[in-house]
Amino acid sequence: MAVNYFITGICGFVGSELAIALAKAGYRVAGVDRMMPHADTAGEFATLGIRFHHLDLLDRSGLTPLLTDIDIVVHAAGVSRVSDARANPMDCINSTVLATTNLIELLAGAARKPLIIYLSTREVSYYDTLDDTQVNVDHIYAISKKSAEQLLLAFANSYEMPLAICRLSDVYGGKRDHVNKLLPTFVKRAKQNQAVRVLNNQTRFHFTHIQDVIDSILDIVMLLQTSGHRQRCFELWSDESYTAEELAALVVSSFKSNSRIDYAVHGVAQDIGRIRLESRTWQFSPKFSLKDELNRLSESY
Repeated sequence: MAVNYFITGICGFVGSELAIALAKAGYRVAGVDRMMPHADTAGEFATLGIRFHHLDLLDRSGLTPLLTDIDIVVHAAGVSRVSDARANPMDCINSTVLATTNLIELLAGAARKPLIIYLSTREVSYYDTLDDTQVNVDHIYAISKKSAEQLLLAFANSYEMPLAICRLSDVYGGKRDHVNKLLPTFVKRAKQNQAVRVLNNQTRFHFTHIQDVIDSILDIVMLLQTSGHRQRCFELWSDESYTAEELAALVVSSFKSNSRIDYAVHGVAQDIGRIRLESRTWQFSPKFSLKDELNRLSESY
C-alpha cells in the first residue's frame, strides 16, 4: 500500500521540491498552502497527481477533513526568512506558532497518529547560545520556530506521537530556489560581471543542497519507523561554512567572473556548535558541496 504524505507549506521552495520528489518516487502526496503555486509548479503538481488545497492552517474546519488516512506529515509552513519575521512579527507568530498549535492539536485527536516531520531552522541552534541581554527583534524568527518545536514536543510526548525536528540551514539548489537570496544574488551578479556587495560579514552560512534535504528526510523517516528509535532533533547541515565575503570570492572565482567585490563591512564571523536534544545516533552526510555545485553551474553557463 502506498504511503500517504501530507505537506504543509507545499508551495514554498522546500515544500514544493519535496512534494515533487516524493510523487516521482511513487508516494501519494497532498498538501496545503495559503499561497497559490506558480504556474509551472501547479502544472507539475497536476501531472504527478499531487493534491493541492488552497488553505490557511488556521482554518480548522477546512483542515480537519484533510488529515484522515495520513501516514507522514511534513510541516514546512510558516514564515521562512529572518527579515520577513522582523518586518511582520504578527504574521510570523500566526503562521508559525498558532498554525502549528492548530495542526498538532488536530493530529493528536486523530484515530491513527501520523509520523510528524517538522522543518525548523539552524537559527534555533544559534538562538539557544544567546543570553537574555543578546536577544532582540532580529530573533523573532528563531523564537517562533523554537516555540513551534516545543509545542510539537509537548503534544508528541503527551499523545505518544512520533516526531522528528529537522533543523535546516541555507537550503539552495533546484529551479524553485528564491532568486533574491544571498547565493542566487551573488551568482546572478557574477554571471553578469556586476559588482558583488558584501553587506554583512558577521554570519557564517552552512549551505545545504535541496537534494540532500530530501534524501535526509527520507532517511529519517525510515529511521524513525524502526522500533525503539527515539532521536527527536536532526541537524541538516554540514560543517563547511562561509562568510558572505568568502562566499562572494568563491562565486566570482567559480564563474571566472570580472565582478568586483565591494566590502561594505568587515569583521570575522563566529560559528556555533551543534545543539543536541538527545544523544545523536544519526548524522547528516551531504552528497553535495557548494564548491562542486558552483563549478558544475559555471561549466554549464
